Amino acid sequence: MSLLSIESALCFLLFFVLYWSLCWSPRLQNILLLAGSYGLAASFSPFALYVLFGYTLLVYGLGQLAARYPGRWFSYLALLALVLGGFYLFKYQELLAAAVQAALGPGVSLPVVQVLVPIGFSFYAFHSVSYLVSINRGELAPVPPLDLALYLAFFPSLIAGPVNRAGHLLPQIRASGLRQVLEPQRALGLIALALVKVFLLSGWLASEWVDPVFETPGNFTPAQVLLAVYGYSLQIYFNFSGYTHLVTGIALLLGYRLPPNFDAPYVARNLREFWMRWHISLSSFIRDYVYIPLGGNRHGAWRAMLNMLLAMLVSGLWHGASVNFLVWGALHGVGLALYKLYARLHWPLPAWLGRVLTFHYVALAWVFFRSTSLEGALDLFDGLSAADLIGDSGLLVLACALLLAIYPQALALLRAGFAASTRLPWAFYPLPLALFLALVIFAAPSGVPGFIYAGF
Repeated sequence: MSLLSIESALCFLLFFVLYWSLCWSPRLQNILLLAGSYGLAASFSPFALYVLFGYTLLVYGLGQLAARYPGRWFSYLALLALVLGGFYLFKYQELLAAAVQAALGPGVSLPVVQVLVPIGFSFYAFHSVSYLVSINRGELAPVPPLDLALYLAFFPSLIAGPVNRAGHLLPQIRASGLRQVLEPQRALGLIALALVKVFLLSGWLASEWVDPVFETPGNFTPAQVLLAVYGYSLQIYFNFSGYTHLVTGIALLLGYRLPPNFDAPYVARNLREFWMRWHISLSSFIRDYVYIPLGGNRHGAWRAMLNMLLAMLVSGLWHGASVNFLVWGALHGVGLALYKLYARLHWPLPAWLGRVLTFHYVALAWVFFRSTSLEGALDLFDGLSAADLIGDSGLLVLACALLLAIYPQALALLRAGFAASTRLPWAFYPLPLALFLALVIFAAPSGVPGFIYAGF
C-alpha cells in the first residue's frame, strides 16, 4: 500500500487519532506504532512481515551475544553472516550464480532459490548493523524486544529510509516523558511539499521526459535524449527528497525526528560535497561502517582512494544486484578518487563551474542507475554521442549551466518562503493548504506515483 494513496491517508488519520488518544502512555503508543508498522509490511505481502519478524528475533539474539562478548571477533562474524546472508538470499543469488558460471564455465553454477525481496529489507538490515555495532563498541546496551522491533520496523522509514542510527532513534522510542506533536505547521508543510515533488514534478517528468526516451532512445533526437538525462536527474531528486519530506512530516506528527537526508545536492561544487548532500543517511552510513573500517584515509592517499572505490562499489551493490549499479558505484568511486587527487593540487575552480561539472558528471552516471540493462545505458549514450554541441544540445547545456549558476539564490528564496509559510497563524493555515493540495493533485498526472527507492 503506497503511503501516497487515499487509503493510506485515511488509515493514517484514524491511526493519528488513536495514537494521540494514548498520549498518557508512551508504551502503549509504541505498541500501536509497532502494530501499524507490521500492518504496513503485511500490506505488501505476509512474507515481508514474516521475514521482518524473524530477522528481528535474530538481531535480538545477536544483541545479547554482543553484550556478553563485546568486541569479540565472533560477534562481528555473526553480524556479517546475518546481514550478508540476508542480502545474498534476497538480492544477490542470481548475480553471484551468473558470476560463478562465467568464471568456471557453464558446467558449474550455484543453486538459486526464487524469493521475493521483502519490502524495506535493505534499510532495516542497515539499522541492525548500527544497533549491533553500537553494542559491540559498548556505546549501547541491548534493548527489550519490543523496543528493538519498533526500531527495525518504524513505519515512516520502513519502505525507503532514511537509514536510522540506533543512537538516534532508540532514545526517542524509549523516552520516559510524554510525547507531543513536533513542529506541526512544518510537518504539514513538508507533507504538502512532498506531494508537489512526488505527484506533480516527479510524476510529470517521468511521463513526459524520461520514461519514453529511456525505453527507446533511438527514436529521439540527441537534444531530446540529453533533456531526458537532465529530466531523470531532477525526477529522482524530486521523488526521493519528496519521500523524505513525507516521512519526516509523518514522524514529526507522531513525535519523532528522522535524520536529515537531503541538502540541495545539485548545489554541490564537487563529488565529495554532493555525497554530503545526497542521501545523507546512507552516505554517512557507508562512510562510518564501510570506508572507515576498511582503513579510511589512515594509510596514505592511494589506499584511501582504493577504500573509497570499494565503499562506492558497496553503495552501488546495495542499490541492486546489477552490473549497472556496479558501474554507477564505480563511476562515483573513481570520481571521488580523482577529486581527492585534484584537491591536493589546490587549484580551485569558480563555484559556478564546479557546480556545472559536478551536475553533469552525476547526471551522466544516473544513466546507468536508471537504465534496466547495460545495453540500454550504452544505447542511450549512443544517442548522445551524435549530439551537436553547437546546436540544440549546446543550448540545453548552456541553459542548464545558467540555471545551476543562479540555483543557490533561487533555493534561498524558496526556503525563506517555506519557512514563512510555516509561521502562518493556525487560523490561516488549513484552508490555503487544502486548496493548494487540491490544485497539485488536479494538475498532477493520473495515478499514484511509486517511490523509486522503495525498490532498493
